[in-house]
Amino acid sequence: MARKRAGSTVKVSVSLDEEDLATLKRRARAAHGGNLSAAFAEAARKIRQHEAREELLALFGRPPLTPDAAAAIEAELRGGHRYEPKKPRRKRAA
Repeated sequence: MARKRAGSTVKVSVSLDEEDLATLKRRARAAHGGNLSAAFAEAARKIRQHEAREELLALFGRPPLTPDAAAAIEAELRGGHRYEPKKPRRKRAA
């Protein structure tokens, strides 16, 4: 049973396969100074975002996102490459 911790966190016990744990530890080292709890929190936040997008699409009667569309949204949220229309060419003076 999870017990209440100081602040707004709850301590839990989970079982993962070794590969998943290694992935989380790598992410924790790379992005959170080795804080494994922060890596789990990041994963949970991404799941919540995914669920919220799915709920919004369902609200408007749209089908779920394709993997490519979801990846494009993630890239844009990270500030990645976006489509920028070409600037119109100026006409030369005759």
